[in-house]
Amino acid sequence: MRPIVGMITIGQSPRSDVVPDMVEILGPGVEIRERGALDGLSPREIAALAPEPDDDLLVTRLADGSSVFVAKRHMVARVQALIDELETFGVTMTALLCTGAFPRFRSRRPFVEPQEILLGLLRGLSWEGRLGILTPSLRHVPQTEARWRSVGFDPVVVPLSPYQEEDPAALHGACIALREGQAGLVVMDCIGFRRKTRDTLQRELGVPVLVANLLVARVVAELCGL
Repeated sequence: MRPIVGMITIGQSPRSDVVPDMVEILGPGVEIRERGALDGLSPREIAALAPEPDDDLLVTRLADGSSVFVAKRHMVARVQALIDELETFGVTMTALLCTGAFPRFRSRRPFVEPQEILLGLLRGLSWEGRLGILTPSLRHVPQTEARWRSVGFDPVVVPLSPYQEEDPAALHGACIALREGQAGLVVMDCIGFRRKTRDTLQRELGVPVLVANLLVARVVAELCGL
């Protein structure tokens, strides 16, 4: 029987920017069911989910390709409802398409959280230099730095929007900042970053660069026995 993998974005589905790269790893033998925490919402309803000054913020992609900031506190119950929906449908497992740190979700089937996968992998690695973190906006820098410091790392955090990563100047600036910060390994800390950006960074920096969505796809493939 073909595995059915649920994929939940905190934005709107389908995630045509990243899921195709993940499907390349999973192969044609896996059925994908995408859901989004903002699916079906009007612009006014989405605007009501915007972060307040003290909120943990998330950035995500809408169906039209634009990006939007939302407060994490508004997303938790929505994500949980989608986990429940997909498990009722009969998925083999579910993967969250967001690298943010969330409270523990309830699930009956395997549930893949990118932040926990990244953290587990990094704790099993050694490298020379600091941990480089690409975060999706300047607004994210303080909370991203605090999150990685709280789990024992000394990060150099550099903003780069995954929804503007086609900008050569922005990409070059991120490379300079990571190099000056003596990053010996880089984590692209947003599910929206893509393989081609990783390839550019790795070529320019000469250090390993981890893409969250590809790492999640490889874990899902292993869980599916592929």
